[in-house]
Amino acid sequence: MKKYNVICDLVLVTYDIGPSLSPFVAKVIAEIKQDTKVQHQLTAMGSILEGDWQDVMNLINKLFLKFAPDFERLGLTLKVDYRANKKERIVGKVQSIEDKL
Repeated sequence: MKKYNVICDLVLVTYDIGPSLSPFVAKVIAEIKQDTKVQHQLTAMGSILEGDWQDVMNLINKLFLKFAPDFERLGLTLKVDYRANKKERIVGKVQSIEDKL
């Protein structure tokens, strides 16, 4: 079975806790860090995930199912980029730009 490596930008938040989202985001990041199949990088505006399509989607599904029962409202934004035969894109994409500057 062919592996489909993807990189994605994930934002998962709840609006049920007031103006500061960091306590909720910290819980989400703690869950993401437990996954050994998906690479992760925290940014100021979300999380970058990289791995096989199925592994990344399994993680996102796990996150949704973990947090949805505890909150009346969740916001989930997902942007995905697939590129055949490319890996290590979390670092590589940024390095490619830096090299051109």
